Amino acid sequence: MKELSGRTAVVTGAGSGIGRALARALAAEGCRLALVDLDPAGLEGTRALLPGAPVSTHVANVADRARMADLPAEIEAVHGAIHLLFNNAGVTINAPFEETSLEQLELLVGVNLWGVVHGCHFFLPALKRAGEGHIVNTSSMAAFMGLPNQAGYSATKAAVKALSESLRVELAPYGIGVTSIHPGAIRTNILKAAVRHGSDAAQTARLEALVNRFGMAPEKLAARVVRAVKHDRMRVRVGIDAHLVEWAKRLLPVAAHAPLRWAFEREAAARRT
Repeated sequence: MKELSGRTAVVTGAGSGIGRALARALAAEGCRLALVDLDPAGLEGTRALLPGAPVSTHVANVADRARMADLPAEIEAVHGAIHLLFNNAGVTINAPFEETSLEQLELLVGVNLWGVVHGCHFFLPALKRAGEGHIVNTSSMAAFMGLPNQAGYSATKAAVKALSESLRVELAPYGIGVTSIHPGAIRTNILKAAVRHGSDAAQTARLEALVNRFGMAPEKLAARVVRAVKHDRMRVRVGIDAHLVEWAKRLLPVAAHAPLRWAFEREAAARRT
């Protein structure tokens, strides 16, 4: 889809971070926007950054099947058609698997995987009616290599990658492209939210400090994603760290885990003393 002006784009997780940056980039392209988030205040904050753009806001939990089933008709009633879908909403929990409750894992799977499945499933008829379309699913560099203290997150993001690859082939005959995006460290609020969901607060604060120091601005990611849609790319790796993780896993599929194991064992030993 080389021309985005006048198209309607649905962005989940639009109340902050990557979703907000995507909304601003798409508005600059002339898109009509349907912004979706669980946080009404966040949605209004994003809307305030888009003066003059045709914007509707929709409060929804992407893990809620019934709410997501109703959402396409709600958006079509406002905008007339839907051409672009950005399944971007996501959460993480930074804790060892053993210390992660089943309820926390259900949260991760519900938002990160079922949220993408719901988006693709319920919005696909609208994209077909539009005659062309594009789906962008937010995965992660964790899809390439499972990360310690991120077992649930890594599993869901790997599933999003595989789902996107399957859909890309299945939907090509209908003129619908599918792209998965694989960010490395991006300066967003996801780690602050992780503490609310039960992460190790001290460790997560240290990780957040590193991301804020070395991570990429979400606006740069959004610009790359827009280019990927225009060129119908299958995937986008964002950040040097994402490229390094993927290449390390390709070239050294077993040895690539050694530095992570060494660092994790050091930290575990420090905790025991």
